[in-house]
Amino acid sequence: MPAPSPTKIFYAGQFRHFVDEKNRVTIPARWRRAQTEEVILLPEAAHQFLLVMSPEEFARMSSAAETDASVPARDRRVFLRQLHSRAQHAAVDRQGRLVLPDELCKKIGLKGEVALVGGRGRFEIWNLSRWKKAHEEETATYQHVANVIGL
Repeated sequence: MPAPSPTKIFYAGQFRHFVDEKNRVTIPARWRRAQTEEVILLPEAAHQFLLVMSPEEFARMSSAAETDASVPARDRRVFLRQLHSRAQHAAVDRQGRLVLPDELCKKIGLKGEVALVGGRGRFEIWNLSRWKKAHEEETATYQHVANVIGL
């Protein structure tokens, strides 16, 4: 009999937390598992926010890129090289804190109060002012799609 699959975390909602002087941010309790968990950190391509996901979610993303026949083979190789070189391993400690690398904090502007934004199998950490601006700019698109799908 196969072992039961682990419960997948579904990240939903948005939270405000602070990045402390040691570049640690506390992950919301409802997003944490009981034990320490390894995560993958990946800066968004335009360095607007930081993606946080499980190694399994990262592997699914990588696999999707590897098998997408609509992307030329050379472009896939370049993309995968860049994807894997930009990703970093990190761990959530027993208090639910994630230590963010200093260079990523500087590049993305993660200091003081930040927004943690759910995104299904991953979540994003945003500079709070950038998040407010993006949220405002994207509201019309959200409302349009909500109407289209009957939400």
